[in-house]
Amino acid sequence: MGRKSTLESMGIKEQFGIYKGRRVLITGATGFKGSWLTYILKKLDADAAGFGLQPDTTPNLNGILKLTDKKKIVERDILEPGFIDAFINDTNPEIIFHLASQPLVSVSYQEPAETFRTNIFGLINLLESVRKKNQVKKIIIITSDKCYSTETGKKVFTEEDSLGGLDPYSASKGCAEIVSKSYYNSFLKDKGVSVVTARAGNIIGGGDWSKDRLIPDIIRAITEKRKIILRNPNSIRPWQHVFDALCGYLTVGAKMLRNELEGFTSYNFGPSESNEFRVIDIAEKFAGEFGISKSVIETTNPDFYETEFLRLDSNKVYEDTGWRSVWSTKESIEKTAEWYGEYYKNNTNASEICEKQITQYFSALNF
Repeated sequence: MGRKSTLESMGIKEQFGIYKGRRVLITGATGFKGSWLTYILKKLDADAAGFGLQPDTTPNLNGILKLTDKKKIVERDILEPGFIDAFINDTNPEIIFHLASQPLVSVSYQEPAETFRTNIFGLINLLESVRKKNQVKKIIIITSDKCYSTETGKKVFTEEDSLGGLDPYSASKGCAEIVSKSYYNSFLKDKGVSVVTARAGNIIGGGDWSKDRLIPDIIRAITEKRKIILRNPNSIRPWQHVFDALCGYLTVGAKMLRNELEGFTSYNFGPSESNEFRVIDIAEKFAGEFGISKSVIETTNPDFYETEFLRLDSNKVYEDTGWRSVWSTKESIEKTAEWYGEYYKNNTNASEICEKQITQYFSALNF
């Protein structure tokens, strides 16, 4: 019997077949979300190329999936002069997913200037290359749910709400949104370039070991047999599995590749369910998946400011593209716990749990 194609064996819906053979560039390809996106695009038989910094944790998903190949997936800095121009020349992408960023609120307090350089001037480097070369016609720029101004007291945000940010990370993401729209209107619109900015919520999923993120912090506490310490136990966030967010980006990208989505627009990508989950709810549920008692969870005063309540209204992307989140918050926690459980049981089989969960997720798609 002949081997099934990647698409057929994974049960992926027809709309993602558009990526087969397409030249796709991923900035930030070595990070947590970037590694999963690169992996999925390879599964879709896309001609994927990308770059990112050397991962700063051991282990890391990029290493587990063996994505860096020194040719098309390389370790380079988006701020490196001349690099993006040369890389775009070499890979000639039809669409770019821009994920390269400094992604942590805590680090933005420790290294504010570097956060602004990466998140703003890294984006400008990319947009300058697109502006000058006139090769790329479709760009998806991943920003954050934290790009919105929270000073008005609003708690559920739509794409039309004011941009802002009281901490360096949030401010850098609000600036990235403004820069993106400015470049589109001033330079890219007349060149026929379409731009989408994507604002996703708090992402969870297997393969993340970043510091000062809830799930990786809990995993470190569990594996090191110490108490779980929470900074903001009552904060509410739009918790979402990484596959849901990435599937949202890919859905929008597919629409762009079919020329069904043109011009400039912004989309929120949040969970479909209306239930609100606090940090403490997520921590207790996740720890419980490992048989860990609530008694090992403690709270501490945060070292830095973070918004207490933040949710996204994603009706716009639902209406324009049909995208819906597939896994509920409860399922997302369970799948994330399953991933780490399998990894720490036998990390030599990590690629198998990746394959298993990707297959489960795409088999469940029902747009």
